[in-house]
Amino acid sequence: MLFHSTFDKQNLARLEALLLAHPIARNYFQGILYDDHGQPLTELVIESGAGRSLRLDTKSIGHLFMIPDGSLVSANRVSERHGAPGGIDIRYSSVFLVEDEENSVIVYSSEDGPAIWLDALYVQFIMLGAHAPRRLITVAFGLMAIAAYRLGFQVISLFGAGRGPLTHDDEETLVGYAVWPKFGFDAEVLPVELDRFPEPALHHAATIQDVRQAAPGWWEAHGSARAMSFDLKAGSRSWTILLNYLYNALQENAP
Repeated sequence: MLFHSTFDKQNLARLEALLLAHPIARNYFQGILYDDHGQPLTELVIESGAGRSLRLDTKSIGHLFMIPDGSLVSANRVSERHGAPGGIDIRYSSVFLVEDEENSVIVYSSEDGPAIWLDALYVQFIMLGAHAPRRLITVAFGLMAIAAYRLGFQVISLFGAGRGPLTHDDEETLVGYAVWPKFGFDAEVLPVELDRFPEPALHHAATIQDVRQAAPGWWEAHGSARAMSFDLKAGSRSWTILLNYLYNALQENAP
């Protein structure tokens, strides 16, 4: 992916400074990580089929894979399964997760064929417990997106689970379908979906972000689960939405 220094300087550098000054980053994203044997982790080297490698220090590991300090980290090669791509599966366990669960981000190639550089991330599992600090994922994803952009990644993808109407009083409710679009993730929306709950403003909507822009609240009430992606190209719609969301969210001066 072509790196745009002007985009970085005018947008990402300013956002990164705001994120790093936030209590969440200061307390939980300083790169204090451990391997799966409980020994201090010093670096992670990810090999690609092209004979190249990605060498990350511990702070970069935490940022790129949304791994908070104190976590146990492992890396294993996996095959494509259940909609998740094949690649290098970075897993971690943390006191902030649901008990006995692990979070997972897969590094993979967005193109098929031999000797292709790993250029995409797939967020496979994010299962925070109710006791996790407020804004943990908000800050973590901002750091992830910035790190991924600077390392030349093309896209971050995931499956946003759940369906409307969105409820906030049930901890078991799956809300990914509504939450991830706030961070800039997008996906196609079919006309038949919009016709189930007609809204004149949605006549020309073709994506989740079109829906959110044309009829605020419709997606939270009537949207449903699907694969989504964040476009890491400089100046993308995904970046515009994420930048606006994070600046607004982090102005609260609260963790």
